[in-house]
Amino acid sequence: MAARGYREIVTLIGTRFDESEARERAMRDRQESESMPVRDNAGHLSLSIIASWSTDDVWECISRFMDEGTAPFPPIAPARTFVRLHQLYKDANEGTCTIVLGEGGNRAACGARTGCAVCTLSGERDKSMESMIREPQYAHLAGLNRFRNLLLENQWDLSKRELVGRTISDAGYIRISPDTYSYAYRIQLLRYLLTLDAMEADRAEQHEADYVAGRIPRTPENEELCSPQFEFVTPRKLVAVDFQLSMHHFCDGAFPAIREWFNVRTLGRRYHMPAPKTPVPKPAIPVHGWYKVGAFDAEVPTWGLYSFEAEKWNRYRHSDRSSAYAQSTQGERMVYFEEADQMEVDPMDANLFVTATFDMQMYQQAQWMDPLESARFWLNEGFLRLPSGMSAVYQNMATRAQYFRHLAEKLNVTPAELDQHLIANGISEAQHTLLLRSTAADDMPLFAVLDEEPVADHPPTDLFSAEELFA
Repeated sequence: MAARGYREIVTLIGTRFDESEARERAMRDRQESESMPVRDNAGHLSLSIIASWSTDDVWECISRFMDEGTAPFPPIAPARTFVRLHQLYKDANEGTCTIVLGEGGNRAACGARTGCAVCTLSGERDKSMESMIREPQYAHLAGLNRFRNLLLENQWDLSKRELVGRTISDAGYIRISPDTYSYAYRIQLLRYLLTLDAMEADRAEQHEADYVAGRIPRTPENEELCSPQFEFVTPRKLVAVDFQLSMHHFCDGAFPAIREWFNVRTLGRRYHMPAPKTPVPKPAIPVHGWYKVGAFDAEVPTWGLYSFEAEKWNRYRHSDRSSAYAQSTQGERMVYFEEADQMEVDPMDANLFVTATFDMQMYQQAQWMDPLESARFWLNEGFLRLPSGMSAVYQNMATRAQYFRHLAEKLNVTPAELDQHLIANGISEAQHTLLLRSTAADDMPLFAVLDEEPVADHPPTDLFSAEELFA
């Protein structure tokens, strides 16, 4: 903006040195202060306006704005907002007042934790959330707490992980070992969140009906509860999720996330979480071996996010574009795409497509389409913009997915059978290490080889035995 003659925007943030030692170190590394804006890696300015405040200072400030008569200056929000914030922390702290007052003023600050409802870093239990959902006005958050605990229970359940690695080694192999969440489990989690969103919308609708009919007291709290209190999977987020899921080798059709939204919001299906269980303990992570893929061309063809059809149609449908296709940062031909500072989804276009355009006919047709068609669609039609300079990463993701999907089609196997095929036909860690050494030797410059010291007469001690190589 400064380059175009505008004054730069400075974002005010609430980070404080007093929050934790780790936060203080990070802030000092970034040279944050309450008096001088700092520029981040993206070139944006920010000012930590309360960097030197203590927790008591924060609550004293909030308490003054709870009454318009004591506000030191006109607030940016009504007093009701600050009262609600105070009550929120109180309810998250076993009903104990946020600030303990004494003759000397504030004696102790609130120890309640707020933040992301599904964060697992707070330990085995989110005590603040559990305290809140015991109060009637927060009962609607119980499902979120159950979802959070579900994540913790299954964190180390390797049956919910996929085996295909993400990086090709220098020898042209990919690791076969439990890695990210499996496609099936990701769909399961998405269904749970979509169901929670739908149930919250239903709750708010019924609450509003009761409020209007006079069946519940007309209080500010009840008026606020007439609107949904959360929506985790908005249409904008749904498009981003759909783009990612479309590039998975076990995806079973185009628009996978949109179809799940349609199942829940239009067809009325509900997916309820299982009963709580003891968290799976952390196991040793097995390495099943390495599977040869070459450059994702060893056994089947791939072309990733390239679309011949889109390229041919773009000159008619998008004649204003400078090109009918695009290239990745590694020079690979791809479907047309645009870039932004980070991945962006147009919220209006996403909302229109998800809630109005995607109908039963599209729902049925999408089940029989190639999954990558939806990923290409989001890019080519401008719904989603890739992070600048990252196109090759997404092309690689799509190519990887396409390779293993084509491999499953060639072998005519199910996802579970494909996993077993990869394990049974891979090579061991020792064999792969030997291949890497061989590859490194082949890449050694000629003069480096000539300059090497003569090999000793005795055999080297770092070679693998036959048992290690072919076990």
